[in-house]
Parts: sequence; structure tokens; C-alpha cells
Amino acid sequence: MANVYVMQADGRTERMTPVRCENERRELQDILEMNPDLLAGDQIDPDNPRRWLLIKREMPVPDPSTGLDRWSIDFVFADQDAVPTFVECKRFDDTRARREIVGQMLEYAANGHYYWNKEIIRDYADKTARTKAFNLDDVIRALDPTSGESLDTFFDKFEQNLREGQLRIVFFLEKSPWELRSVVDFLNKQMERSEVLLVEARQYLWQGTRVVVPALFGYTEEARQVKRSVTITTAASRKKWDRNAFLADAESKLTPGDVRAIELLLVKALALGCEVSWGTGQANGSYSIKEPTICPRSLLSVYSNGRLAFNSIWLNGSDTAEGGRDTLKELLSTKVGLVVPTDYMEKAPGYSFAEWGPNVQLLVEVLQQIVTQFREAAQQPDPAES
Repeated sequence: MANVYVMQADGRTERMTPVRCENERRELQDILEMNPDLLAGDQIDPDNPRRWLLIKREMPVPDPSTGLDRWSIDFVFADQDAVPTFVECKRFDDTRARREIVGQMLEYAANGHYYWNKEIIRDYADKTARTKAFNLDDVIRALDPTSGESLDTFFDKFEQNLREGQLRIVFFLEKSPWELRSVVDFLNKQMERSEVLLVEARQYLWQGTRVVVPALFGYTEEARQVKRSVTITTAASRKKWDRNAFLADAESKLTPGDVRAIELLLVKALALGCEVSWGTGQANGSYSIKEPTICPRSLLSVYSNGRLAFNSIWLNGSDTAEGGRDTLKELLSTKVGLVVPTDYMEKAPGYSFAEWGPNVQLLVEVLQQIVTQFREAAQQPDPAES
């Protein structure tokens, strides 16, 4: 396990203590359930980081001969494109991680569409969400606020991906044996529709705090090229919106005055130099407003049915992003008059046009204020470099 050092204020370094996991459930499974981002979605797809919906922990696998549940997968997740993701956690010292578990996971992937259908998967996901006091519809909408997909559409896609072998297998360990790395690398280069990945959750202790550093293996550029053409063809069913298509769809659903308000926010965002990306949802068009000095992910999304989403759950990962999130929350509340719930860091709030449209000019002023504030802050010299 590579050494990791902490830099002190005076320039001295101190080495963190590497941790070897002894309890698989507590030190791997429990932390992954609470922190799905440890699956390294930003390393799997740097351009569009994977975000995770937990379908079920300890997913039962039936015995084909009896129909009774005989085995289980540690975790089944779905990403924002409804790609099934099977995760098996293993300690480095568990020798099964070298052979047995690889064959087992490939068998589950090959036969998953016989084991589970859309209704079973949706029921498991709903129960998992409710145990965490979440609404499944809100959780799926938070995966990709620009898609506008219904629950039915999402789980239809999950079932189709499972049937077509468009899925992902992840081995999650604190340290991986070289034999497993070699097998994963080989499989991932050969398999066009499926991904076989290995994530090392390297763990260290520092002054009583456990630090986890996820690192992805098995996804070389060669492997990405093998899968790139498949990803393009299987994503063809998703609609790619642009400005003209978005406005045309909005005109079919809203009044002319409503459409002008939605377009005004778009025009002002572009005039400010914000980045605007277009959604891929089937039911509604959408555009999302990004300000890179705050966060590479979007601040707000607007849909062609008039809905506005404050993408608060995406604005994290740095002090700047979280500061932008909290500042925008305050401005939306005090200046635009929108009610932002207290759990806005876990759920992305959404608003009907009637709630925000009449105050679109105030929303434009809020956008200008936060963009100006964070751009000016980004231009200030870093005191640490002075």
C-alpha cells in the first residue's frame, strides 16, 4: 500500500498509518453503504461522473434448480443511466478474491436477467430508499435532474441493460492482489458491453481519524476505446436537446409569457458567460447552468414543462462548491422567495413555474450576484502562496 503523507504548516511531513481491514462487514461494506461515492464514479467516467442509486445490500440470488435464495451479492447499484452495477467486497487476506469470487460474479452478471425483473428491482430500491427516509422518485431524479425520466422508464432501462449485458462488475477491496488485478484488466479489455473494475479503498489512520482513498484499476484507455462504440449505440434512445428543440417543446406545454421567462433566464446566463448544457430526457427538454468557478456541476436546471431544480446535492467536494451551494440557497430564499427545505444537502429541491416564474428577474439578479462574487474570489491570490 502506497505511503500517504500529511504536510504540516512548517513544511514537515508525517506519514499516515496504513490500515489492513480485518472485518469485511464493518470496514468495507458499512462504509460503502454510507458512502457510495467511494466506488470512484469520477474515475470511471471523468467527463460524466457516475452517481449511484443503491438498489439493495445483500441482494439475494436464487438457486435455478429450486428457486430458493441461496447466494447473495454484497451490493447492487444503478448509475444515472440505469446501468446495473454489482459490487463484491473482499479483504485482501481473503484468498477467495483471487479466483472463486471472479467466476461467481461473472455467473451472476450472465444470469441476472433470469434472476430479477423490473418489478423485483424496483421493489428492492423502494424499500432501500424508505429505510433511509428517502422517496425513491426524489432519489432517482437527483441522479440526473436533467433527464426528466419517470420511475417506470428508469427501471425499464435497468431491466433492458441487464438483459443485454450492459452492466458493471466492481470488486471493492482495501488492497488488491496482483492476480485479481491481472484478471480484471484482461476481462475488461475483452468485454464490450460489460465493465469489470477493481476499486481499492485504501485506508489510513491519522490522529484517530480513518482516511479512505479510492483508486480505480482495470479501466485503461485501451479498455475505454473497446467500450466507447457500444456506449454510443446503446445511448441512442436518449434524446439530445438543443435550444430550438427545447423552446419548441416549452411552447407546446406553456403559455407564451411562461416561455419568455424561461428563455430570459437562459439568455442572461449565457450573457454572464455561464456554461449551459442540454439534457437528454425523453419526456421534457432541459438546460442546466454551470459556473466553473463554483463547481464543474450545474447550479440550476430548467425544464420545458416549467420546472426549476436547485441542484444542491451536486454542489460538493470542495469548500468553494459547498460555499456556492449555501450562498445560492440563502439567495433563493431571501431574494426569490423560494422555500428551500432543511435537507437540501441530501435532496435537490424542485419548483413549479408558478413558484419561480413570476420572479424570474429576481432569479437573474441572484445568478449575477453569485457568479460575480465567486469569480472575484477566484481572482484573489491564495494567502498560502504569499
